[in-house]
Amino acid sequence: MADETALILEKGRSFRFTRRPMAIAAELRPDWKMAALLLILNLSSRGGKSSLRRLHILNWALRSPKNRAEFEQVREHLQPLFSFQFRFEPALGRAIDMAAAEKYVEWVNGKSLQITAKGKRWLGEITKDESVMYQEREFLKRIGKDVTEAIAMEMINVKPI
Repeated sequence: MADETALILEKGRSFRFTRRPMAIAAELRPDWKMAALLLILNLSSRGGKSSLRRLHILNWALRSPKNRAEFEQVREHLQPLFSFQFRFEPALGRAIDMAAAEKYVEWVNGKSLQITAKGKRWLGEITKDESVMYQEREFLKRIGKDVTEAIAMEMINVKPI
């Protein structure tokens, strides 16, 4: 069989490996990441523009219900800033590169990312169905545009006491 590979060991025994499809979590799929990026820029960024550091923070918050809850606790001053421990996710960088290549976003002055008219049209197609990315959209609407660049910088630089 073409999908099977045999590995023969030195004593005549063999192992047989069968290639099987592997599921990939939705948040790791490029289209999901690009849609999440566009949602952040459209719903929670002033002028549809944001710095990379701010995008990483909001992207991490958007990843799971747990992260969203922790982020909102910090945002509402119920927890200290350092309690929201976000990660710089390489998949977001790849999504940004792909979205820029597709002309959904563009760099402004080399330091901010901005959604384009084409990106808004694609996002409109995605969100025609109210159930698509519903939780993510509701979260971003709730937090609005309150997370400023200054807050993002403070979240990155803050150290626990």
